Amino acid sequence: MMIIYCVFLALILFGALKDKILLFKLPLYQIMVAALAAILPAICEEFLFRGILFNTFLLVFRKEKYDILWTSIVCSILFGLYHLNNLTSQSLISTVGQVIITLGMGLFLSYLRVWSNGLIWCMVVHFLQDFSPKILSTDYGTSKIKLTVLVATLIVILMLICIYTINRRFLELSN
Repeated sequence: MMIIYCVFLALILFGALKDKILLFKLPLYQIMVAALAAILPAICEEFLFRGILFNTFLLVFRKEKYDILWTSIVCSILFGLYHLNNLTSQSLISTVGQVIITLGMGLFLSYLRVWSNGLIWCMVVHFLQDFSPKILSTDYGTSKIKLTVLVATLIVILMLICIYTINRRFLELSN
């Protein structure tokens, strides 16, 4: 599982490398604005979704066999739906693309939350995901729906397998 995690993280970081390089060609004040615009959601959203809500849903699903899996799914769906608030600043198609991607990212962050048993790595990855020139514009979603659905489907399947495996291993250890 650790190998899958590392490969996936590397793909995410290398995929966003072009955006990160472009960011450092901007004036210093814009880099600082982008950093602030990325750090605030990284801390606040992770504290809410992988902190408070994750712990709350673990209690709600505590009698279910796969409590970690169900908690991860519900928190990721809520995380995706939360990004519907961007309809006020971007197009519907771009927002739908963002909701789909954040659902998959939510599962990845839930996996990271369970794997690390904390929020710091979730915040770091969330920051790295958001820290790009796109965050300086009002439209930071994606309108490439076909590609978005394909990538998000692969992410969701991989993360569900990873979370299921961790949950199963946890159940074996607790018996």
